[in-house]
Amino acid sequence: MYNPGDSMIEVRELLIKAFASAWEVCGDKMTSTDRDGYITSSITVIDSMQVSPEMIYAEEGSGLTDGEELDHLSDLVRADGIWVYYGVPAENFFLVTWMPDEEAARLKVASLMEEGDCVACTVDLSQQWHFE
Repeated sequence: MYNPGDSMIEVRELLIKAFASAWEVCGDKMTSTDRDGYITSSITVIDSMQVSPEMIYAEEGSGLTDGEELDHLSDLVRADGIWVYYGVPAENFFLVTWMPDEEAARLKVASLMEEGDCVACTVDLSQQWHFE
């Protein structure tokens, strides 16, 4: 489990925090699901994922069949700096990329939002997955 100040974070936990952060940005537009439903569905529709220490790229589809698990969920990635979530729902992919500092992350999010039809935000590593 990630604690503030840790140098690494597990991919699974980073994804949950990224989806929770994205929900903060666009959740009001998703009246058909709640926050936890959004996080769960975001994870279960991942078909494939590529992971490096500074980037996660995933393609979405029908998800894996029962009993299958994604590779790399337990891999560790950087926890210093700032992570940026970028998703394009119409194209069924998202990526989470590492930035060295808050300013670089802010500029990246602004640049991505200019493209339109996407969700882009910094990842709040204090986000938790709350079950209600």
